[in-house]
Amino acid sequence: MAADKKRYNIRISGLGGQGVVTSAHILGNAMDNAGKFASLVPFFGSEKRMAPVEAYVRASSQPIYEVGEVVYPDIIMIYHPQVVTHGKSYTMPFYTGLKKNSLIIITHLLMSLKKKTKKY
Repeated sequence: MAADKKRYNIRISGLGGQGVVTSAHILGNAMDNAGKFASLVPFFGSEKRMAPVEAYVRASSQPIYEVGEVVYPDIIMIYHPQVVTHGKSYTMPFYTGLKKNSLIIITHLLMSLKKKTKKY
């Protein structure tokens, strides 16, 4: 963690099955293993693949007493570009609440489709 920053609020968005909640747990465990503090909250509706999912992580060098959604994030991580238009009403547009000098990471998967030909 940067020396001048004591706390990071992270909003992670993706689609069901992409590991949004799992990555939030990994971040939280990494902070704990480093002797720091973390709070994480998964947010999802019905448990199905490709449904919008969000997870919120607070990471700090000091104890965290706040729980719930991250409304004012320092970091936004988007795991699927479709989430940019499929967010929740109070986090739409997806950059709502973003603080000054924050970071947005959007994963974009480029797929190459090659025509497969069978030889007989």
